[in-house]
Amino acid sequence: MRLELIKAPQKDFLQMIRAHLNTGERQIIGNVQWGAVGLIQASLIDLYWAADAAAKASNVTVTMVNGNCPQHIQMLAIFGRQTDVQTAMDKVREGRRLRAGNKDKQYLL
Repeated sequence: MRLELIKAPQKDFLQMIRAHLNTGERQIIGNVQWGAVGLIQASLIDLYWAADAAAKASNVTVTMVNGNCPQHIQMLAIFGRQTDVQTAMDKVREGRRLRAGNKDKQYLL
């Protein structure tokens, strides 16, 4: 799992991300100037877990980003204020660390 935090994303960056969202998600994201965008790249099952963990951790909007090769590389975008996105990303990192140490157990947040 790879995680990146983009603070104060510029208009061009947000346009690139919006171009790879489904129509419904594009409408939810709108043309808001978000304070931060967290990007998470991983397997699909890990992304679904990360999306749930991020949404539960803080007030963020989580969307799937469509790529050119969706069967191999998947990515989530987490939109919100900088503090909220940072909190969500921290929760995903913490949960990933816990899950890595306990592969046979399920963790509910």
